[in-house]
Amino acid sequence: MSKKTKFKKTDSYKAVHFVGIGGIGMSSLASWFLAQNWAVSGSDIQDSQILKGLTKKGAKVKIGHKSSNIPANASLLIHSAAIPAQNPEIKEAKVRNMEILTYAQALGRVMNDYKTIAVAGAHGKSTTTAMVAKILIEAGLDPTLILGSKIDGSNFRFGKSDYLIVEADEYDGSFWNYRPWAALVTNIDLEHLDFYKDLGAVKKSFIKFLNQADKDGFIVLNKDNENLVSILPSLKNTHIAWYSIKDKRRKIIKDLLRVPGKHNVSNALGAMTLALNLGIDEKTIFRALSGFKGIWRRLEYRGETKSGFKVFDDYAHHPTEIKASLQALKEKFPDSNLVCVFQPHQAKRLEALFKDFAKAFNQADHLILLDVYQVVGREEVSQNITSEDLAMAVANVNKIKDISYLPDSPERAEILRITLEEIKEAKKNNVVVMMGAGDIFTLTDKLLK
Repeated sequence: MSKKTKFKKTDSYKAVHFVGIGGIGMSSLASWFLAQNWAVSGSDIQDSQILKGLTKKGAKVKIGHKSSNIPANASLLIHSAAIPAQNPEIKEAKVRNMEILTYAQALGRVMNDYKTIAVAGAHGKSTTTAMVAKILIEAGLDPTLILGSKIDGSNFRFGKSDYLIVEADEYDGSFWNYRPWAALVTNIDLEHLDFYKDLGAVKKSFIKFLNQADKDGFIVLNKDNENLVSILPSLKNTHIAWYSIKDKRRKIIKDLLRVPGKHNVSNALGAMTLALNLGIDEKTIFRALSGFKGIWRRLEYRGETKSGFKVFDDYAHHPTEIKASLQALKEKFPDSNLVCVFQPHQAKRLEALFKDFAKAFNQADHLILLDVYQVVGREEVSQNITSEDLAMAVANVNKIKDISYLPDSPERAEILRITLEEIKEAKKNNVVVMMGAGDIFTLTDKLLK
């Protein structure tokens, strides 16, 4: 397959500007343009390590959003789905008659130049995407990788082959812009209810994505997920490979994986099934998986506090993910004093799945709830359901030693340190998981300092 990029660096495409360039997916796509020797600029609301990394690669980054941030020679603007239409840079791009694309639209166009492998699913897609990449690299296939997390410290890899591996997000119908050569779906679940009205709408969305996959390629599906099995009659592609936790090789994978949890065994089985369909041998697959150390903010071990707590960072923000992560930690530390510090992500999600959230923490010994994190530009602040409401609901259905609410304040990190010291238990593994998809990881940094 020849590399005829749809984004040609010609007179009409001299430079590209990213609005929200600090996002994990946006920064990965920006890295692709930098690797193609484009002039890349961008803006975001606050500085971060991601922005510092892009600057080192040659990107010109501004903090804050204003029309003057866009270079005079830029004719393409790419923005994240979280950026509102009234953003001054988007408005300026319209005045200049620049081409304006969302992240998903731009990535979809990049994908057309490759033999693309897209990994989707309500849960586990980042980890599975990284596992697939690890296997293809081990097999010498030299893929390009655009990831919504980090593996080995980076969310991007520029390969020289025709293979591109991407994470395909269902939010806002983003993956409708993708027409991959091969697709893997880990599961379908009731998620993103600020966009989808019910489970039926979510299923239809995945059907649309899968039916856009190349008929000369193949798709890989998780047989253990009832929602995926149920959409089979609606799929047009006849080249379907199924995987299941009941696979006889699951014990081999469980023994060699460095990341804990039944869900990660399932993710690895999905990656293995895809690799086998590419003609990669089992020995290479097992060798690659044995070297997989996990990814950023997915049960990522961050260190130990002065009081002796092992600290893990986790992105779980849905009841299904919370259960899986807590189960994995209990499996890894069976005789543990497990503390979950959870930051709900989006009031609408918390309200829509409230009963499921209340039942999701039964593996934790202690639960500390932070205020709900609101995604900028995605929703109005809801006062219908709060973290205090969740604390009371959890107490009614779980046998947890204690449940507390820790509101936002300048002293939040210090209060958390004191709380952990008070609930520390002798002769046990004291483990704390900082959980959520918002900015809770900044609290993790303060806790470890």
